[in-house]
Amino acid sequence: MKWLLLLIFLVYFVYNGIYTIESGQEAVITRFGMHVRTEREAGLKWKIPLIEERYMVNVAEVQRMEFGFNTASGGDSRKVAVFDERLNDSLMLTGDENLVNVETIIQFKIINSEDFLFNVDDQYGTLQVITVSTIRRSVANNSLDNVLTENKVGIQQEIREDLQEICDYYGLGVQITAVQLQDVSPPEEVNDAFQDIARAKLDKESKTNEAQSYENKVIPEARGEAAKLISEAEAYKEERTKKANGDVANFNKVYEKYVLGKEVTRTRMYLETMEEVFPGMDIYITGDDDSTVKFLPLQDYVRGGAN
Repeated sequence: MKWLLLLIFLVYFVYNGIYTIESGQEAVITRFGMHVRTEREAGLKWKIPLIEERYMVNVAEVQRMEFGFNTASGGDSRKVAVFDERLNDSLMLTGDENLVNVETIIQFKIINSEDFLFNVDDQYGTLQVITVSTIRRSVANNSLDNVLTENKVGIQQEIREDLQEICDYYGLGVQITAVQLQDVSPPEEVNDAFQDIARAKLDKESKTNEAQSYENKVIPEARGEAAKLISEAEAYKEERTKKANGDVANFNKVYEKYVLGKEVTRTRMYLETMEEVFPGMDIYITGDDDSTVKFLPLQDYVRGGAN
């Protein structure tokens, strides 16, 4: 009977020490409150009952916190509840002293189970406090226009980097994977006026894009037309230059002949000119005493001479 009771106790002792690690989980084991090991491989594991305690941490799950709003129940299962509602005020002050409502989501993963469990007492509460502080500081460093439209991406990146730096400083053992400014809007009292400003900015951007498109269309056409005109002018210049050079060459040939026989050349040029001035007419030559010289077929002569 004694052995039976001992066997039952042993079975119970061994059974109570068995636990399972799912994929993406880690088991942090403590002995009398002191960390002794961390089990990271999935499967069946065993710890000493009553002496060792295990803390299961999901290191694969992407968790999130919401600031300035709360997801309705039944929403994203990854949502981490806001612990202190007093920190859930979305109204913030910008760098140019304007009030704005900022709704923000952060996403994070646990990357070091031991640091997450043992370095701070209230992990999620600490993360919430430093996140609110970081968001407010980043919004206060930017103007209203930057927060509303112009620099939202830059502000998100700034919040993520600053928040990660603070988490590393406190040894929270988390990695900030994303920061999203879910909704940024002015207070309801002035919302209509800001909506008008936003619409005006969109109209301005639209007109600017239209002007840019028109410029991109017109300038290439103008450049093409200018290139065409320049090409035509170059061709005309070359044509006139060649023609002028030809005229100069022709004149030089005539001048060379004129120098060799001035009287003959002068007479020939005179006869050729008269033929051009009086085409198809009979030509008569008179003497110095105005008497008519015997008729000569000068036209045939000139033509024959020209040939």
